[in-house]
Amino acid sequence: MGVTVGWASFFPPPTKVEVRHHLKHCLNVARRKGLLTVNPASLVPIPSANNERDRVLSAEEWQRLYEAASSHLKPILQTAYHLGQRLGEILNLSWDRVDLQRGITTLRGVDTKTNRPRQVPMTAPVKATLTDLSKVRDLAHRYVFVYYRNPVREVKTAFRTACKKAKLANLRFHDLRHCAATNLRRAGIDTTTAMQIIGHKSPLMWKRYNSIAESDLLTAANKLNTHLSNTVITPDDSSEIAASVRA
Repeated sequence: MGVTVGWASFFPPPTKVEVRHHLKHCLNVARRKGLLTVNPASLVPIPSANNERDRVLSAEEWQRLYEAASSHLKPILQTAYHLGQRLGEILNLSWDRVDLQRGITTLRGVDTKTNRPRQVPMTAPVKATLTDLSKVRDLAHRYVFVYYRNPVREVKTAFRTACKKAKLANLRFHDLRHCAATNLRRAGIDTTTAMQIIGHKSPLMWKRYNSIAESDLLTAANKLNTHLSNTVITPDDSSEIAASVRA
């Protein structure tokens, strides 16, 4: 039985910037062929492809932010920082999709940006927080994150206030997603599993959300040094090295 494989299996989907470039090119071709008198896309600036942010909180900055946050914002921040879920995925989470016994939350495709359902494991702090919330939840409401018995719909004001109290500049809620991706890599989680947790379809997007700090480079150098220091040179090897040096 033959297997049909689509071209999409071999090529990653184009980025928004690439789509805009292709569209502008097609309209220019149409203008040159006399099908258009002017290219309407020529007046629309194309953003730089290298406009990704690189804001990752240090452990001390995260602690300051968490301590400065209001009580209803704390569990939302914690979920975003530990697991990298998008704000909409967090705010739309309902208790029927939280399995505290297994330590898993299930996201529906309708709640994710990629339209793909996925399971997200809980870290110990997130599980403890959700367990505490489950003990005081209002059974009349199905949403996990509530404020004065109403589902939380936005966090802009509370997040801005927390950042101000914590004296953190140039920080957006979405940057917590970058923090989670970077921390997963630093923890040694394999890329496939980390992408599943974060919800990235493309390895290119995963790399974009990963930030390499100076401390990461120094850690890599230390690991390399440890590896080289533990390498045992046999007498035969050392003789060959010495001979090659004399030569």
